[in-house]
Amino acid sequence: MHSPFVPGRSQRLKWWWEDIRSARFSLALAGVVLAIEAALTLLGGANAIPEVYQALGLSRDGIRKGWVWQIGSHALIHGVWWHALLNVLILITTGARVERIDGWKTAARVFVIGSLVGGVAFLLMPMPMSDMVLVGASGGIFALFLWMTTMSPQSRMVLVPISAKNLGLGVLIASGALAVAVPWLPAGDLVVSHSCHFGGALTGWLIARRNTREPLTLADLQKARARRESAPDS
Repeated sequence: MHSPFVPGRSQRLKWWWEDIRSARFSLALAGVVLAIEAALTLLGGANAIPEVYQALGLSRDGIRKGWVWQIGSHALIHGVWWHALLNVLILITTGARVERIDGWKTAARVFVIGSLVGGVAFLLMPMPMSDMVLVGASGGIFALFLWMTTMSPQSRMVLVPISAKNLGLGVLIASGALAVAVPWLPAGDLVVSHSCHFGGALTGWLIARRNTREPLTLADLQKARARRESAPDS
């Protein structure tokens, strides 16, 4: 009886790079987000063109005016560079794994629905500030993350010594608790929409739960990688 194959660090890095390199949707979306952030920065950013952020970001006031496009457009703009770069980093690493498991169309569908539901949750649940304008791709990213941890519950999570399943459920529960507790949370310099995170996370979890496929095991992932590596280069 042979021991299960445990890949070394170099092999894991190789797999990680291959996943990212083939992530069509995630890389394209990351490019769009960075291009938009660069354009807004050249125009002076939020301080110079606040009307752009008010028109494209999501707010209750904007929806009252009939600016329904905000439900989707808020996911493509970010207030500052570090916010955009952080979201792009998580988008690429998480989205690449989703695309490897079930293709770019699934990643796109999960991201779009997660962004929309995250936006609706932001509008309906308590806000840290009544006039808050939501920007950022967090709703879609949380949806991708929960889809991935639900469909691949045995995956190893970098720097976190717990299973993907437990980490995903922890994120879902924590974001929900924080969203409900917003009225009692202390105000700070960094304003976070926990309701958007929760809406996105719940969406990813529900889509994965409704998936007709069985959750992937480590053996399934290793077999799929082995088949891909053994296939002749096209």
